[in-house]
Amino acid sequence: MIQGHINRRRLTVTIAAILAVFGAVCTSLATEALSEGQEELRIRIVNTAGGEIGVSRNGGESWMPIGSVVHPALRVNANGYTASKWAHDSAVCAAAVNAIHIKVTNAADTGKGIIFSLAPAGAVVGAATRQASAVTGTDIPAGESIFGGGLGPYVNSPVYLLQGDELTPLPQDYVPADGDTIVIIRQSPATALRYIEFENKFGGLVTAAYANGEREVIGQVLRPVTGVGRFPGGVDADCGRIRANHPGVIDISTSPLGYQGGFQIIPREHASSPELWYVREKTQWMVVGPVNALEPSWEGVAPLFADFILPSFRADDITGRHDDWLQRVLSRCQVQARINGGGWELLPRIAFDPEAPPDLSKPSLGKVWWLKSSLKPYSPLPKAAASALRDVTHIRIALPWTTFWPKDATQ
Repeated sequence: MIQGHINRRRLTVTIAAILAVFGAVCTSLATEALSEGQEELRIRIVNTAGGEIGVSRNGGESWMPIGSVVHPALRVNANGYTASKWAHDSAVCAAAVNAIHIKVTNAADTGKGIIFSLAPAGAVVGAATRQASAVTGTDIPAGESIFGGGLGPYVNSPVYLLQGDELTPLPQDYVPADGDTIVIIRQSPATALRYIEFENKFGGLVTAAYANGEREVIGQVLRPVTGVGRFPGGVDADCGRIRANHPGVIDISTSPLGYQGGFQIIPREHASSPELWYVREKTQWMVVGPVNALEPSWEGVAPLFADFILPSFRADDITGRHDDWLQRVLSRCQVQARINGGGWELLPRIAFDPEAPPDLSKPSLGKVWWLKSSLKPYSPLPKAAASALRDVTHIRIALPWTTFWPKDATQ
C-alpha cells in the first residue's frame, strides 16, 4: 500500500512537469471551460428512503443519477457548529469529504446556525453526529462524487426547495420532510483565481494569484502552522487535498487515504472563539486575517472561507486509463508547499498510525512519515507532531483551472 502511494507521488510530479511544459495548452483549456459566475452544476436530493440523488450540468434539463437516499432528514439541528452562523441563509455551510451541511437560518435566541446535513455511506463523523434525525443518509461513499469527488458545492452555494416546477429558497422555519426535493446550485467563482499563497511565518503575506497573471496581497498570517493533528473525516482525503471548507476553516490532509493527519487554516475571530481555546496553545492551526487589523475578520468571506474552495480528488485521475486525465487533473484543488524556501512541491506526507514504531524518524523525500499515536479523539499526540511542518515556509492552494464532468456515477 505504501509503495502505491509513492508511485502516485512520482506520477504526480511527472504530470506537474508536463503541465509546466504545456502551460499554454492548459491555459487555453481553462479559458474555454470556466466562465465566471455561471452555473457549473446542480445537485438534486429526493429526501425519502430510496430517493434519487442526481447531478445536472444543463440547468436541470437532464440528470445523471449518482446515488440514493438511505434515510431522510426529518428535523433540523438548531444548535449548529459555531462557524455555520457565518454562512448565508438557505445555503451550504460546509463542504467536506464526510458531510455537506446546509444552513436554514440563524437561531434568534442563540445566533447559531440552524442546519441539516447530507452524509455519505458508513459511519457518520463530525458535526453531523450531533442530531441523527437532522441527517439525510446516502449510499455515496465518503470522498467521492458530491462528497469530495468534484461534484460537490462550494460554501454559500444556494439551496432551494423544489415545489412543483419552482425553486424557492428554504423558508426560515423550514424543517425537512419526507419526500421533499432539495436542489443545490454551484456557480463558478466570480473571479478566476489560480492560487492562494501563504508565507508560513508570523506576519507572512497571503497572496492571491489571478488567471490574468496579476497578483494581489489580500491578507497576512497571524500565526503560522508548524504541526499536524487528527481531524474527523481525514481518512477520506489524500495528502495535499482539501478535507473540508466552511466559513471558519480550510481543512487540509497530510495523510494518505485511509489514515489521519492534517492541519487547518482558520480566520482571526473564529480562532478566538471560546471553544477553540486550544488553537492559541497548539500548533496545528494557521490563523489568518486582513492586512489591516482594523478591517473585519474573514469568517464566511471569499476566497478562503466561501465560494472558491471545495474537496475535489479521485485517486485514479492519473493512474486510471482515462482519455480525459488532463481535464481531471486541472479540475482539482491541490495544496503544495515550499520547504525551507525552495521550489514548490507536493505537501509532505505525514500520518498517524497506532502500529508505527515509536522512534520512527523523519524519512527521506517522497515517503510517508508515520507518527505512532492512538486515533482516539483528544488522546495525546506524539511530540514530533507539534513541529512536523516546521520546515514548510510557504503553502499554496492551487485552485481548479477547468471543470470535469464524469460519464457516469462510477467516474
